[in-house]
Amino acid sequence: MSYTIKNPYKSVMSLIGNEENHYKTNLHTHSTYSDANDTMTDMIKGFYDLDFDIVAFAEHGILGKYWNEKPTHIPFFNFQYIWHGKRSYLTEEQYKAIKNGTYITENGTRTKKRGLEDVPNAIECNMFTIMKNHVNGYFTDNAYEGVQGLEFDYEIPLGLIEKSGGISHINHPTDLLQSWKKLDCADKPENIHFFANLLMKYPSCMGIEVLNMKDIPNRCDRILWDRLLTLLTPHGRKVFGFSNSDAHQVDQIDTAFMDFILPEYSLDTLRNAMETGTFFSIARYAKNELGENFAGVGPTPMVMDLSVDDENDTITIKGINCKEIDWIADGETIMTTTIEKDGEITSTIELNKYTDKISCYVRAQLKGQGGICLTQAFILDDSNMESLKKPVIEEKLTDKEKKKRKFYSKKLGVVYGKLTKKI
Repeated sequence: MSYTIKNPYKSVMSLIGNEENHYKTNLHTHSTYSDANDTMTDMIKGFYDLDFDIVAFAEHGILGKYWNEKPTHIPFFNFQYIWHGKRSYLTEEQYKAIKNGTYITENGTRTKKRGLEDVPNAIECNMFTIMKNHVNGYFTDNAYEGVQGLEFDYEIPLGLIEKSGGISHINHPTDLLQSWKKLDCADKPENIHFFANLLMKYPSCMGIEVLNMKDIPNRCDRILWDRLLTLLTPHGRKVFGFSNSDAHQVDQIDTAFMDFILPEYSLDTLRNAMETGTFFSIARYAKNELGENFAGVGPTPMVMDLSVDDENDTITIKGINCKEIDWIADGETIMTTTIEKDGEITSTIELNKYTDKISCYVRAQLKGQGGICLTQAFILDDSNMESLKKPVIEEKLTDKEKKKRKFYSKKLGVVYGKLTKKI
């Protein structure tokens, strides 16, 4: 059998081996301008000290600005004055020094010479919904600031972000499905089709978060990701897996992040990477893969070389800081490489050995003492893709689920009619 391998990293293959083209990135974090415990100034300094390159504040219901500009004040978050009593953003002097890498914090632990870049026009929509059906929007100027949001509704923010010319991803999806107590939630057809329909309807939604903070309420996100890849890949729908700390205080900053491979940093190159999947998702916690009590310490696993051989149908990955590389298809581990030297592993999967286990994609995960690193999916077409298509339909909800959604979807102070007219 011969595969046509669609490599998401094709455009950056020559850059992966160069450390300077790796950008440590978090696109989902908070401050006391919304519901976090630490100020924006302290959070920025924390990211700076931990050698981050790119950070976006996607605050609840607040459209991000440059860090030397005061964020919008949302009255809903006035409780922060009682809890924390202060908010702050960067002075012009701080901003310039952090951007060019010359700022010296009290900890002074930054080792990178380049500065920390900010990403304006990011927002977490559905500001305060009990079921946490959150959506992150980027490169958007939509009017969703201060809007509480509707329970279980993703369509209004996804539609507004798309109309504005922005892009989005769905945050911690199995948190909504209560995966901390329903470990089979990501295998239920009604849940898979719920998210599949959203992704098919809104092409500007790039995918879902698959790693978030300490992986407690959202531990089944990778399971859902694999189910969506299996269902949607034959339809030509890419689903990228994002990883963010969702940090609300400084000590949560380094729990999860992404490794973007960029020729150079700009808002345009960042957006292009989000739209094409040229990044790896990394976390120090992954309960299903690393263990219930595992917490990564030290350097995280990283991909430092990658090659695709179309003629021989092989994919090779070189990882550092790792003890194991797994290859996954349809949610199942089909191959594992554990031979390593000083934390370095090279793993080659010969696809033709696993044709009975592969439907339409494989992805790799690197595991080590520092945590886990996930690649995006490599799409595998054996000229039989059309036969794998299944209808993407929304399964009927049970009466119990209907009652639950009706309960949570009662009026919560949202001007629903005004919003729907803007879509």
